Amino acid sequence: MLYEVLMIGVMVGAIYTLITIGYSMVYGVLKLMNFAHGDVYIFGTLMTYTLLAKNQWHPALAILLAAVAGGLLAALVEIVAYRRLRAAQHRMISMITALGAAYVIQNLSELRWGNQVLPFPSLFPSKQLMVMGHAVSLTHLVTLVIAVGVIAVFNIFLKRHKMGKAILCVSEDISTSSLMGIPINRTMSTVYFLGGVLGVIGGVLYSSSYGAVSLGMGFRGTVIAFTAAVIGGIGSLGGAMIGGMILGISENIISVYVSSTFRDPITFLILIAILLIKPTGIMGKVEQGKV
Repeated sequence: MLYEVLMIGVMVGAIYTLITIGYSMVYGVLKLMNFAHGDVYIFGTLMTYTLLAKNQWHPALAILLAAVAGGLLAALVEIVAYRRLRAAQHRMISMITALGAAYVIQNLSELRWGNQVLPFPSLFPSKQLMVMGHAVSLTHLVTLVIAVGVIAVFNIFLKRHKMGKAILCVSEDISTSSLMGIPINRTMSTVYFLGGVLGVIGGVLYSSSYGAVSLGMGFRGTVIAFTAAVIGGIGSLGGAMIGGMILGISENIISVYVSSTFRDPITFLILIAILLIKPTGIMGKVEQGKV
């Protein structure tokens, strides 16, 4: 029983990591809370639902198209709502525009799909596999492998690809990166695009695992991304992975051994405990400014 609980917890943690990376990446570059992140990823997840359940598309093609659409929507939000307010003195205004963008996307999604819970089709056969002497659902196993694979590919992209290195440079210092010839606007749009793509993939895997999708999952996704990012150290990609795993495993253990009613309160108690011990999060660093 414990093995299955941990297995599902790790799977959910990997999905949470995919959703959190985009949120944490935006903060690492712009120091901006992207409140529209959850609504972007649920837009792509609902789009995948339509392509799979209504139009009978091939799952790989449907997910690819929806992920690209989610990424483009996130990039459009950056261009329209955030770009002109990028300066430090406009940071509070940027947070308000982020909330405004979230409500616009949320209401457009509600007009198209409504706010009821929709049955999300399973992407994988409902089989059981034996792993180390324990029966494991094929859906959970494949979901975990895909989530971990996407995270690994993204990390390789950041370290090896020219644009990935540009993102890391911009996250360190925007002004210096601009002086070194890095195209700031294009890099920012890429950050939002990739965050949207990863979020949609995470949302699709989550909805497929639990067989349901609803508009309300967008707000919960934003809360999850923010909480996991803070636990791991907001702005740290390694911290996003640690925070996502802690959140996924603890939520599943609490739901099974305590009660799903107390899942969120206990999760936030864990968050408070971690921040009391290390206010910057597990992988967070204290920013020191020069006088």
